[in-house]
Amino acid sequence: MRIASARRRAVAGGTFPDVARAPERPGFFRSLPLPSRAEGLVIAALLLVTAIGVGLAAWYASNRNIPEFEAPPDAGGTTAPSPAAADAPVLAFYGDRYVVGTQLGGLGPTGWPALVSQRLGAQATEPHGAIDTGYVAGSIFGGLTYEAIAAQQPEPDADITIVFGSRNDFQAPQADITAAATRTFDIIRANAPGTQLLVIGPAWTDAAVPPELPPVRDAVRQAALAAGVTFVDPLAERWFFDDVGLIGPDLISPNDAGHAYLADQIEPFVRELLSDAATPAAATDAGPP
Repeated sequence: MRIASARRRAVAGGTFPDVARAPERPGFFRSLPLPSRAEGLVIAALLLVTAIGVGLAAWYASNRNIPEFEAPPDAGGTTAPSPAAADAPVLAFYGDRYVVGTQLGGLGPTGWPALVSQRLGAQATEPHGAIDTGYVAGSIFGGLTYEAIAAQQPEPDADITIVFGSRNDFQAPQADITAAATRTFDIIRANAPGTQLLVIGPAWTDAAVPPELPPVRDAVRQAALAAGVTFVDPLAERWFFDDVGLIGPDLISPNDAGHAYLADQIEPFVRELLSDAATPAAATDAGPP
């Protein structure tokens, strides 16, 4: 009993064995089991691999060759436009669906006005017109004719002004078409005294040209010849007659391929005017009667 009593110490509230205890782990680590020897080796190996990977990444970052970036010549807009671009001729366009394009083709950069301008290095203005308008025929929205559109949307800087059409005038008397075309040309020239006019008659989509269309062509040609400007006759030139794949499913509107075809036909006439091969003061008929 004395020996047992000697191995215990009295404390307030009782006694406890006088033996050493392992220190407890703080917080939630108290409940975590210690890893075994095998688990410890695995953890150590993972840490070693991670350290090696970090070291290799740091070495690569400090020794790699950084590619050099060369800015394009006009980066930041600091390079002035070339004299050729500044002096490029300006083209203006008036007409119906053959000029403004439709959802079936010829909108924006796919239209022949943009394509011709690009090929000639010219500045293209926004095409002016509506799909259902003409010299006499008024558009559904606003009733605008070529004459009204030319008056409302002038292009005073145009070197060449192209007026195309219009098959929409098939119900109008020839005299009315000629008079309206003459007024249209006068308005364009008044707004752009230095411009040269290229007048293109109405086009059809195949060789079965309706009898109402040649009189429209003749009326427009009469006004063009009286004004002393170049006239192009798509009917005599057989535009679209030999390739039905150039017209959209509505059987009226040129598709993108059709506008590329139109650019092929029109570009030589514009180029001729720009090179002063044609004489603006003399009447010129580019098509057979």
